[in-house]
Amino acid sequence: MIKKTAIILLAYADFESMEISLANYAKLMKPEYKMFILQNGRGTYDCERTYRLAKRYEYLYPKNINVVDWIAPQEPYCAIKELLESIEMKEFDYICKVDDDVFPLSENWLEKMIECYKKSKDKYGNDLGYVTGLVNNNPWGFNQVLDIFNLRKEYNQRYARAHVVGFPKDKGEPERIAEKDEIYTGWCGTVWRNSYISRWLHTKTTYYPKKYLKLTENLGYIETNNKQRFSINCILFEKKFWSIVGEGSTDDEYSFLKYCSKHNKKIIADLSNPFVHLTFYVQREENKDLLPKIREIYEKYLELPFPISMCPNKEYENENRLRFLESTLLNKTRDIHEENFLRIINNENNMDKRIVLWGASIFLKNIITKYDIKNPNIIGIVDKNEKMHGNKVGKFTIENPDIIPELKPDIILISIVHKIDERYADVKQFVEKNKLKDTKIYFV
Repeated sequence: MIKKTAIILLAYADFESMEISLANYAKLMKPEYKMFILQNGRGTYDCERTYRLAKRYEYLYPKNINVVDWIAPQEPYCAIKELLESIEMKEFDYICKVDDDVFPLSENWLEKMIECYKKSKDKYGNDLGYVTGLVNNNPWGFNQVLDIFNLRKEYNQRYARAHVVGFPKDKGEPERIAEKDEIYTGWCGTVWRNSYISRWLHTKTTYYPKKYLKLTENLGYIETNNKQRFSINCILFEKKFWSIVGEGSTDDEYSFLKYCSKHNKKIIADLSNPFVHLTFYVQREENKDLLPKIREIYEKYLELPFPISMCPNKEYENENRLRFLESTLLNKTRDIHEENFLRIINNENNMDKRIVLWGASIFLKNIITKYDIKNPNIIGIVDKNEKMHGNKVGKFTIENPDIIPELKPDIILISIVHKIDERYADVKQFVEKNKLKDTKIYFV
């Protein structure tokens, strides 16, 4: 089953955490393991630095690691779905999806994940959703770790306090105040928003990998609550499951929650398979100073023949960042946008897709003129600016976005390179309003 299992690591911009994670995967790498690092962000220094880190490991482990840089950056669920449905994944039936700041400790971590899935499948059949390990910095895992490490008394006496949990306006798990004696294990749970708690947790667990392994080695399987949102830091599932759970949402965790809750799919955790999760994004700023210490600990623990960090000296790192900014001022970013644009429209997986370009920008006019693009898959250009309607960009006439439902595109490619977040929000709102559930949104 290992040869039928692909590890997909979703990467974006947190290269400092990913350095530590990939070092652990490298130490535990076996000849039959296959890992795909999906680089889901380009253009900024942190994204490009993360990409270089991914390529470093591809060169170090050319038989085990492949960097996926041909899928356009998009919402994580959509990026992974596109990868899973690609030719590259044809030989795999099972997927172990991990975040870039999560790593295992057990020597046979993947075998244990697979064994957990097989045994759970034998027990629950089609009622099984997916399996996971024991992740320390995870709303559900945190509650387990308190007992495993005998930390509950210390937590209650020193760290527990009334705190906010849940998410604003969510019907299932709305934002509320949890009392001091409650540990909430669902969406935005106790450990998620409170960085000081995860900080303390790391000093008790992550700092001591041998102890973490010892305390968990004889533990068993346990079912999690499928009615609460589960942080899918590391999960194993049948490949087809990812596409099935979508149900119209591009939020992967929300999709997994709704599907497993609605169909009562079991989520099984193997407590004897310990994982470290360094930071949620809301913890990153406050706890970033922990990373050098953790890196130092694992440098000694792993004893790899190469350093964990590509550039451990902050002064050198800042010099690299300044050089990048200089190159950006010299149109490096525009080159990257052009590269992404051409990669998307020329991608063999998109050759039968109908593409609409959103935004008659100077960037688009320049690239169409520069490359004389005549791709038959491009069926139109739209722009919200009424003054541009009727004008030409190459052979294309600029139309009002209201024509999109009539065109029925498979892909809307945002061809504006400034204020991308705002543009993406506009297009996403338009797609949802017009119920274009099968239309993907890409940006360059």
